[in-house]
Amino acid sequence: MISDQEARRAFGGRYRLLEFVGEGSNARVYVAEDLTLRRRVALKILRADTAEDAGFTESFADQMRATSALSHPRVLPVYDWGVDPQPYTVTEYLTGGSLAALLREGYRLTPSQALMVGLEAARALVNIHKGGRAHLGLTPFAVLFDSGARPYISDLGLAAALEEAAQRAAETVDAGATEPADPAATPATAAADPGGAPASYSRIEQAQDVHDLAMVLCEAVTGSRNLTVDVGGLDPIPITALGPLQAVLERAIAADPIGRLTAAELASELLRIAPLLPRPDPLPLAISKAPPADAGPTPGRSEAFEQIGPTVSERLAIPHDDIPRRRWPGLVLAAILVLGGAAGGVWAWLSVASDPTVPDLQGHPQAAAASAAAESGWEVNEVLVRTPNIERGTILRTEPAAGTPLGDGETLDVFVSLGEPLILVADLDVVYGMTVDDAADELEAAGLDFAGETLANDDVVPAGNVIGLDVADGVFELEVGSDVVLLVSEGPADRIVPRVPESRELDAAADALDAIQLVPRLVQEFSAEVPEGTVIAFRPASGNSLPIGSTVQVRVSLGPMPPPEPEEPAEGAEGEEGLESESQGSGDEGSDG
Repeated sequence: MISDQEARRAFGGRYRLLEFVGEGSNARVYVAEDLTLRRRVALKILRADTAEDAGFTESFADQMRATSALSHPRVLPVYDWGVDPQPYTVTEYLTGGSLAALLREGYRLTPSQALMVGLEAARALVNIHKGGRAHLGLTPFAVLFDSGARPYISDLGLAAALEEAAQRAAETVDAGATEPADPAATPATAAADPGGAPASYSRIEQAQDVHDLAMVLCEAVTGSRNLTVDVGGLDPIPITALGPLQAVLERAIAADPIGRLTAAELASELLRIAPLLPRPDPLPLAISKAPPADAGPTPGRSEAFEQIGPTVSERLAIPHDDIPRRRWPGLVLAAILVLGGAAGGVWAWLSVASDPTVPDLQGHPQAAAASAAAESGWEVNEVLVRTPNIERGTILRTEPAAGTPLGDGETLDVFVSLGEPLILVADLDVVYGMTVDDAADELEAAGLDFAGETLANDDVVPAGNVIGLDVADGVFELEVGSDVVLLVSEGPADRIVPRVPESRELDAAADALDAIQLVPRLVQEFSAEVPEGTVIAFRPASGNSLPIGSTVQVRVSLGPMPPPEPEEPAEGAEGEEGLESESQGSGDEGSDG
């Protein structure tokens, strides 16, 4: 229960607290009412003392700006943020709870379920890392589920800002006990650049994200964060329960961060072992219900609140055309239908003119409603609804219901079937990573027709496996029986050898090749033009196209070639050479004379 004081507070002038959700070491979380957009949101309010850190507010603002600009289906979007009266973030309110809550109830994921969650989280990390960012705080609390049990990574940016604050606090303590800390010795955590965006995080920090995800999956299955010893956790399960997952997770937590799997490699490995596991059962999520509009004496609430429109994660569950159409005057619509000669007799059969009550129209054709409205002077508000096993154009029900009196000029809401429900494109994510034949079977089972394939490059999915559906942007649903083209991987795209960095430093050149997954190999050679220790060029030269994983020589200068050492004269020849030289000298002198 929230206090009277908390209920009266409107953070940022627009968020009213409705219900307390939970509390962690750094923040309290509420379901809140967005007074401007009339929707429920999740409001995370950080402890007030976090703002006392000199650099936290600036770091928090930079991280939130960067996170707000990021868009990925499995990264929880940040709607808004602020620092007054204390730092807070606003995100979509997901009703499926967190992985931590599921584990706290004693449930353990099967390896198949863990693979499903891990694959989606790894794909989100690929997107995060491509943007030069890192999460730095991936735990079961940061994995949230929507009502469809789809996982989301939350707290991106917030975890990084808190990590930076913790490092500053540690440095302050160290500086008070010893000499001031050397800035060069500070751990490599990204800082904001002058433009306000966080600088790129190191590969080691990004590798830590993959390590943390592997630990989350291990804990979710076994109750332990130890891949080799069965200790800790609630009712730990033997590590052997991980099955094929164990070898993959061990590579993700390698002792040397450089040797760990990247997020893309982890996703690829999870896809590789997926056929070795059975299909996952649905997660037993306890779907939370947001506070009802008539929730009663919630302190500080001045009016009833009802969600208007779907949330982001729910929007795909409603077909775009299942919306009320504009109200048509019954007489005009009836006149149009009478011209077609179809409607007059239907109403005469369904009703008695002397009794202006709503007739029972359920199961009758759409035209019957227009005829009934024309006879009684009602207006028709047509609501189109997709309903399984009901023919398109059939009336499902009316509001008011059959038998209810309805006066002249009043409105009759008529709910009409649009036919079979649309198939959500998001529900077909299951084809990701499948073979073409398996994906085609999945489409057929969903009521769609396989219509061919389109090839595209992909760094994660092996060549010949499915990346997704080849549908136009903005298409979220498909009609039953639609032709569907599969997007099929033809493996990673070739890499273009980059230009040598302006600094011509060896480390910078190697990083440039590593970044595009080309393998650098040092080759040293003499050069009179390029200073010793700096890069001369790449071989193959910049601009050439190479398959991913190809080796590129990094030619590094040894400086100018030293002059050849003089040859030692052969034994016994020194005197003769001296005489010859002397004789020549005499002759020259004589000539000069």
